[in-house]
Amino acid sequence: MRRALILIAALTLLVLPRIVLAQGQEHALIVAAGERVAGDVATVTRDIRVDGQVDGDVTSWSGAIRVAGSVRGDVVSYSGPIVVTASGRVGGHVLASGGALRLEPGAVIAGQVIRSEGGGALASLLDLFSPSAGVSAVGPLGRTLFGAGVGVLLLAFCLLLIALWPRRIQIASTALWSLPARALALGLLTTLVAGLALLPLSALLVASVVGLPLLLALLALALAPYIYGLAVLAHAAATRPGRSPALGGTTIGAALLLVLLIVAVMAWTPLWGLALFYALASPGLGAVILSRGGLRLPLAAQ
Repeated sequence: MRRALILIAALTLLVLPRIVLAQGQEHALIVAAGERVAGDVATVTRDIRVDGQVDGDVTSWSGAIRVAGSVRGDVVSYSGPIVVTASGRVGGHVLASGGALRLEPGAVIAGQVIRSEGGGALASLLDLFSPSAGVSAVGPLGRTLFGAGVGVLLLAFCLLLIALWPRRIQIASTALWSLPARALALGLLTTLVAGLALLPLSALLVASVVGLPLLLALLALALAPYIYGLAVLAHAAATRPGRSPALGGTTIGAALLLVLLIVAVMAWTPLWGLALFYALASPGLGAVILSRGGLRLPLAAQ
């Protein structure tokens, strides 16, 4: 485990570009006129002012961005306003999610301009997870509909896995019943390691508009094993160990109850709903790993 953490830390240092991060600082990060930054510039809750030149992307979480100089990459703000002055030049795209966007006459944007006020689908999706009070167009109804859509998909895939792989679900469920503590610890550890491994890559992808679709595809791919784990948990909660799963009322009811719990939290705040999904699915995922994908029951559980 120690070697794995050291390897992840080393990969983070190698993969991350030259990014400037600042948290909780009141003064703005300024790229002065005549100054040039070869890499990317990013802040958290800190404003950015570009009077000089930035060769990469400019990104801020909950901070305002003002471009009076030149940015060769994308300009992205989550929950913060963006201003591109008459002398400002942006070689990539501009995304204002949950914040106001003002382009002065004479400003040059080579790429696309995406803003929440325009009703863009991408910006609205981002506002679900990073809403800005009084600005975001996505309200409780939007979060409820989003949670309901996710819930329908989760329930459908869970029941489909139980129907297609009954033997594997049975073996993994038995492993969960027999070794609950080990399955929970392994599932949570896998989630932690996966999160640490994906964090640097996600930071790179969210820093540009082009990388956002790739991030969404990566997250969808990462959800697959957890849906498998949720199906195992639903079967373990509905039947006794060793019994073959069937799409009866008890199994469907257990899966529906788990999904409704996730949807209820997701309708309140999507981030906490997503965290709850991973927490509930982690024990099932640990049982899947212990049983080698549901192919063999561990010796300790036989």
